[in-house]
Amino acid sequence: MVSAAWCCRRKRMRGVEGDTVENIVYMMLQATAGGVLATSGDVSREQIEARVIERRRRLEDERKARIFNAKQRTIGIDKQALEQQIHEKQRWQEEERKMDQAFADRLLVTEQRVQLMEREVQRARKENLMSIQDYRDQMQQQHMRKEWDLNDPLTLRKDRPARVTDDDPIVGPASLQKFAGEDLEYGNRFRKQQQQQAIWVVEQMSEKQDQIEQEREMERLFAERQSEIDERRSELEMEEMKSRAAMNYAVRDYNLALSEAKKEYETIRKMEEMEDALEEIKNQISSDTLTENRATTISCIAPHRYIKYHFKGLDPEQVRSIREEQIRQANEKANQKKMEQEEDQNWDLVQEAVRRNLIAGEREVFRRKQEIARQVAEEQRRQAEEARKRKEVLYKQVYAGAVDESFFSQFGTSSR
Repeated sequence: MVSAAWCCRRKRMRGVEGDTVENIVYMMLQATAGGVLATSGDVSREQIEARVIERRRRLEDERKARIFNAKQRTIGIDKQALEQQIHEKQRWQEEERKMDQAFADRLLVTEQRVQLMEREVQRARKENLMSIQDYRDQMQQQHMRKEWDLNDPLTLRKDRPARVTDDDPIVGPASLQKFAGEDLEYGNRFRKQQQQQAIWVVEQMSEKQDQIEQEREMERLFAERQSEIDERRSELEMEEMKSRAAMNYAVRDYNLALSEAKKEYETIRKMEEMEDALEEIKNQISSDTLTENRATTISCIAPHRYIKYHFKGLDPEQVRSIREEQIRQANEKANQKKMEQEEDQNWDLVQEAVRRNLIAGEREVFRRKQEIARQVAEEQRRQAEEARKRKEVLYKQVYAGAVDESFFSQFGTSSR
């Protein structure tokens, strides 16, 4: 039997036409004659050639069946071979999945064992460190070392001081331990001062506590006094509410009496007003005002004066004189208006001259502004041209290797 690799090669070569496939198969059989096929024992060269010829015939028959099958020729595929390949691929995938699962399970077990071993190693390391630290704490303390006397930071405190008192016999003039102005009793005096200050602090605390008690007693008395005042105020408020209610009742009764008296007074006043109105109507009907009596309009002070509330109109002569006066006043007003128009025309001429001078000045200013703007624009164009030339020099000469559009346009143009 030939190997599975050789079968796969045979399947891939089914699409090759004519003698090329046959030659390739013959060459493969010759190449494997000394290998896999040679293991069958007494296989001679004639048997190998016969097998090759038989295989060629079978392949030719299969090729004719494929060519003469219109459906398979149109589709252009070998369905059985594809199904077999799919089946083999699925089988390989299943085997790979099982192998991966077994490897994962083995890896999980190994990981668990490694974790247990690491925990055991950490525990042993921790116990070892703890035992070492206990030994150090018990047997290797600093004061047990032989050089501790040299490294003791309290050596000077434990040693005898250079001078104990002012009359110490070991202190001589050459020891330089006693100087003028020194005070060895400073420590005792300082301690006594601290004790005195502590006594004073206790006394102050006692006084403060007594003061707090007195303040609490005063607050209690103040609270009692305040409660008495609140009770008295509540009683006074109740009495005030009662007196106010009685006063409201009295005011209500008084207001009702006043309302009745007012209604009665209004009734009497309306009756009197009606009587006065009737009397006034009678007097007006028979008065000189409605009867148009002109004699009643002249004042008793002067004959040319009239009584305002009796005035009945003017005489024809008076009306004519008034008309003449109105005409005269109208003529004067027309003359005055004509003079004002002439004066306005003169002012209009002056204003027109002033306006023309202002327009001429504005035009001159506008012309100067345009000239300045033109000069500024020319200067800006000159500067823009210089900047453009500088950019061209930078991007075309100095920075000639910069990335441009041609660099990006070369992507996606080839399969390599």
